[in-house]
Amino acid sequence: MNNIEILEQKRKNIRLKLIGILALCAIVDFIVTLGLWIFDLTAAIVGGLLAGLSLYFYLKFRYFSGFEESLKELIRDEVLKNLGLKTLTKSLQVDDINSHFNNMVKNIGEFGLFKFDEFEVRDICVRDKSEILFYGILIRGKGIKLEIKKDLLNLPTSYFNDDEMISIYIATQSDTVVANLKTPLKQSFEIAKDNIQSIIKEIKQLKAA
Repeated sequence: MNNIEILEQKRKNIRLKLIGILALCAIVDFIVTLGLWIFDLTAAIVGGLLAGLSLYFYLKFRYFSGFEESLKELIRDEVLKNLGLKTLTKSLQVDDINSHFNNMVKNIGEFGLFKFDEFEVRDICVRDKSEILFYGILIRGKGIKLEIKKDLLNLPTSYFNDDEMISIYIATQSDTVVANLKTPLKQSFEIAKDNIQSIIKEIKQLKAA
């Protein structure tokens, strides 16, 4: 049994437990609704619903959030292992890209993807104080001469060259690796693998040009 199969079994077990928690919350919903019924019908319905949902999300977060949050990293690591790619060892800093956004960057949400030849590839979400400035893929590499002649992945693409450090932004508006308790992990693995292979294909075409 490989790592994906082991993780999938864990995911299924958690899903079964969540169904049990959902049943428990339905019982709580019924009891609270019944208790408030004698006072007010609307309050009974709303109160029962809020009680059930609050208990469900509390228990889900309390016991299973850690596993769900780690799924993306586990899926990414399996894809990189399968494709023979290296993981990133350094985090992106605000100063690395601040000038690309008129020095308005206050926060960077980062999910490191992989390293391919001279390139480092990340999913990032760049914010100022109140808005998202960029959400998508960042490809960076030093000492590379490239000319962007098209929208990579058929998406809006921006290009910056700072002291031979090339930065390529692809506005995907989504994550390259998506994994959660709802989707079978084999499916998440294949989607992530296809996405990463598409990025590598674009990089190879840029280098060839």
